Amino acid sequence: MANINGPIRLTGFSGALDTDSLIKDLMKAERMPLDKLLKQKQYTLWKREDYRSMNTSLLSFRSAVNDLRFESNFETVKASSSNTGVLDILSGGSNPSTSTVSVNKLASSASIIGNKVTQSSSAPVTTGGTVEITGASGSAEITITAGTSTLDSIVKDINNNSKATGVKASFDPSAGVLYLSSTTTGSSSKVEITPGGALNALAQVFNLDTTQLSKTGEDAEYTVNGSNVIKSSTNNVSINGVQVTLRGSGDATISAATDRSGITDKIKNFVGKYNEIVDLFSTTATTRKNRDYEPLTSEEKGSLSEKEIELWEKKARAGTLYNDTLLTGTLSALRSALNLPLDTPSEDQLKLLSQIGITVKSDYRENGKLEIDEAKLQDAINNRFDEVKQLFTQTSDTPADTPENIKKRRQELGFADRLYEEITAQLNKFTKKIGTGSIESIDDSVLGRELKQLGQKESDLERKLADIETRYYKKFAAMEQAIQKLNTQSSWLFSQLGG
Repeated sequence: MANINGPIRLTGFSGALDTDSLIKDLMKAERMPLDKLLKQKQYTLWKREDYRSMNTSLLSFRSAVNDLRFESNFETVKASSSNTGVLDILSGGSNPSTSTVSVNKLASSASIIGNKVTQSSSAPVTTGGTVEITGASGSAEITITAGTSTLDSIVKDINNNSKATGVKASFDPSAGVLYLSSTTTGSSSKVEITPGGALNALAQVFNLDTTQLSKTGEDAEYTVNGSNVIKSSTNNVSINGVQVTLRGSGDATISAATDRSGITDKIKNFVGKYNEIVDLFSTTATTRKNRDYEPLTSEEKGSLSEKEIELWEKKARAGTLYNDTLLTGTLSALRSALNLPLDTPSEDQLKLLSQIGITVKSDYRENGKLEIDEAKLQDAINNRFDEVKQLFTQTSDTPADTPENIKKRRQELGFADRLYEEITAQLNKFTKKIGTGSIESIDDSVLGRELKQLGQKESDLERKLADIETRYYKKFAAMEQAIQKLNTQSSWLFSQLGG
């Protein structure tokens, strides 16, 4: 227990006692309550980690459920271009139709291009002065110093002010040409160079045509299905709900069609994530604690290899959530939500997941996991698509304010919204148990408060043990002094007797 900041202890005066070893052995017994507390604290930390792992899995399942809550996720539009040299498809949009597009002109940026210069880009320039560079974003003054500035440093100064001006510069040393371009396209983009005095230093240094020091960009121009000319400041445009990039002049046809194949994958993912939750929660809640293995103390770890510690702790932390009501309650709530028939306007509509091929496995050892009859699911999607969509996405206006309304709302909600609400409710319970972050001082969760209490007890015991150890050292020091005194007296008596 002694440390660098503790009291200075002088022992071993008599040579008859190994004081440090004796006190260390005595303190082992005194430390037993602290070791027990530290094991309890470690076990609580493991428990919180395991809860957080369950929480993460539940969040993943909720994300899969969320993909089935909205009608827009059930059918997407796939679009294609007949001529990618004219336009490319960025995203399919939501309108399944065909559009004929004629691109007359692309949107362009404003640019000024210099004539060839032969000077090295790293050599100092011989002309100085100030110029103002103006773009769509604003203006900035650039200073060129004769004998100090270089072509590279001037380009760097222009680019350092690019955010303020909206103008970027680049110099091609192999061609000896400067390029000044606006960072945006369209007729509102511009590049303008104005001398701060009689001499335009930038034009002199980079051999710019002084009659071409102000340029503007151009808008894209195109028609859709013979419409009037449409103008755009950018080449990324939306045509009948389809996002496209204009690539060049000419004609192209956008073909768009409804695609329902993606919903099959979303439903499979939902079932897969549910089965993962069942596996994880069931296994965790039925794994018993091994009483022969407890968390290791620091001293116990010191006598083991890293591999031995890893194997021991794997067994010691098993069963942290055995028969846990939060896990079993979550599984029970999810099963209940899946088994409740949907309340539909018509008796002939789909009401249960089993009607589209999603059923509970018959083997009790599977703990209620789901399986899919893919042929039946595909048949339902192909022939009763709107009902499948409603089975998952149906909404309810009933407020969850009374037990009766909660039950009514639950039955009215489609399976996706119903499960989403149930998962969210269970996640809130996890939050109360483990908190939301890692800042211990503001963690007011159940386990957070428990760990704070254990930490306080640990501090109290540490102080108590330090006091006990100090008393031991004082007692042994007094004992050693007494033995030393007795030895001295014995030696004197022996000499007096003629020894």
